[in-house]
Amino acid sequence: MMKSTLKLLFIPYIFLLSGYQVSHANQYEYAGDAIQWLLPVSALGLSYLEEDSDGRMQFFKSFGATAGVTYTVKLGVNRERPNGADYSFPSGHTSASFASATYIHQRYGYKKGRIAYLAAVFVGWSRIQADKHYTTDVLAGAALGTLTSYLFTTGKDVNLTTYGDREGVGINIRYKW
Repeated sequence: MMKSTLKLLFIPYIFLLSGYQVSHANQYEYAGDAIQWLLPVSALGLSYLEEDSDGRMQFFKSFGATAGVTYTVKLGVNRERPNGADYSFPSGHTSASFASATYIHQRYGYKKGRIAYLAAVFVGWSRIQADKHYTTDVLAGAALGTLTSYLFTTGKDVNLTTYGDREGVGINIRYKW
């Protein structure tokens, strides 16, 4: 199972590196679009490689919350993009990328997360270069994606539970040393 899952993870990368030709003007946009999809696929794939069903559930909650909040804000604000199109604020590509990078960092550690963060920064930069977003759109998307992943993702050595009864509510945090 692990070998077939590993092969499945590399299919999007093979497509990206297959020599698909794009014009010089939109090569950064194309790369940013591809990486924006590769980051969540990689995050989810990592949870399969690690045989981490709890992590997978955290990813779905985190990514779903990110998408829901991003598109609710987009519809509510409806800021015009630099190219004249609608729904610029916040950047959905950037929020999805940072949600994925933060998930990888929170769940599997900084060593695995640092490359994902670099890729997420590239995605945000590519959206500005492609004239799709203003810098503030990208910064807001990065903050939103990071925040939602922090809220829904715990490390493999951290267990977060909530409780409540007539006497009160609380959170139990258990960390494995």
